Amino acid sequence: MSTERARDDGAVKVGIWELAPGVQRSNFYALLGVAFFSIGLLTLVGNLRPYLFNSMLGIPDDIQGRVSGVMDVISEIPALLLSGVIGAASDRLGRRVIYGMGFAILGVGYLLFPLAQFNWTLYAMVFITACGSCLISAMLAAVIADYPRETSRGKLVGICFFLNGLGVATLVGLAAQLPKFYLGQGMDAIEAGRAAYWTVSAICVIPFVLVLRGLARQSPGQITEQEPVLATLRIGIAAARDLRVRLAYASAAVSRASLSIISAFFFLWMVQAGKQQGMTPAEALSASSGIFVVIQITATLWAITVITFIDRVDRVLFMAVASALACGSYVWFGLQDNPFQPAMYVAAVFLGVGEMSGILASQALIGQVAPERGRGAVIGVFTLCGSIGIFLAAIVGGTLFDAWRPSAPYVVMGCTSGLLCALAVYTWINTRVRVGAPG
Repeated sequence: MSTERARDDGAVKVGIWELAPGVQRSNFYALLGVAFFSIGLLTLVGNLRPYLFNSMLGIPDDIQGRVSGVMDVISEIPALLLSGVIGAASDRLGRRVIYGMGFAILGVGYLLFPLAQFNWTLYAMVFITACGSCLISAMLAAVIADYPRETSRGKLVGICFFLNGLGVATLVGLAAQLPKFYLGQGMDAIEAGRAAYWTVSAICVIPFVLVLRGLARQSPGQITEQEPVLATLRIGIAAARDLRVRLAYASAAVSRASLSIISAFFFLWMVQAGKQQGMTPAEALSASSGIFVVIQITATLWAITVITFIDRVDRVLFMAVASALACGSYVWFGLQDNPFQPAMYVAAVFLGVGEMSGILASQALIGQVAPERGRGAVIGVFTLCGSIGIFLAAIVGGTLFDAWRPSAPYVVMGCTSGLLCALAVYTWINTRVRVGAPG
């Protein structure tokens, strides 16, 4: 028996997900497909970096953390400059147009990346892929906010980030094996690296087609009147008068930075540790992929668990609990001395829970507090805050990677999550007081 039905107002329900008026089930299915690819393809920029550093460019170990940090800083420049404008532009042009452009640019970036040298061309490739990543991350958040009714918002966030995690585990598991596979086909180290990047570039075509053919032409949160872009951008800034919106913006900085830390420094840490134990970069990348997959599989399973209760709990209170989980898990993971010991898998399980908790809490909160009119502008500021978080995490994490220990970025993000937890508790107490106040 079909689980799909239409409401009297024309809105559609698919299983447990109630969709906003105007969103069709085909749009819903397209969003699920795109969610599988979006974060995974962005993550591969950092996951392929250790092989690029060690087998293609020959960058010395003692500067890899700082070089990686500089690359992450450059990768956030497009987001810092354009996030608010992108959100406002998507309110006028449509989410699918901006989303499709993102995948097209990202595909070109992956095509050109392995041709770079350890000079300005490397950073130029970082900038190109970052432009695509900026569009994709902003539009993923905007479409997730657009498509559900409020009663299903947390459940839609949950299923999308379940698919995000599944996509990351699948795509990273595949990409980590690609250099070793192509080396086995008789290619040299540089040829194998290029083939790996070009394979990922080809995969970008799939979500590009899904976006253009499947997403709605007009989203519920779009502005139809031809207002100036800066006028809609002011909506995102003005919304920060709400204490919960400020918390959502802060959570974007922490959750996006936490996610980027996993992408940027995990395999870099693993390859350096593997080289100390006599492994080649390709072997270390392959051997450590299992730990990364455990992180993401745990995150996806946790997302399914969270779906069952997230719409029945206070979003701010959930943010406090999620931040506490992230704090403990990131610190524990970052204090592991031997990343290839069995205990690392246990730490990876807890890291997956902490990672997904922070992401789900952040997305669910911004989806609830962002106004329907000009939602793209609010999501744009939300994304901008995430970029600022990544920017700062890259500088601090990259420096401590070289100066202290390769796992230092995880410890830093754990401590930052602790601060976010304190802010969430403060927000929860104050919003409850205001709600309970007379008049």
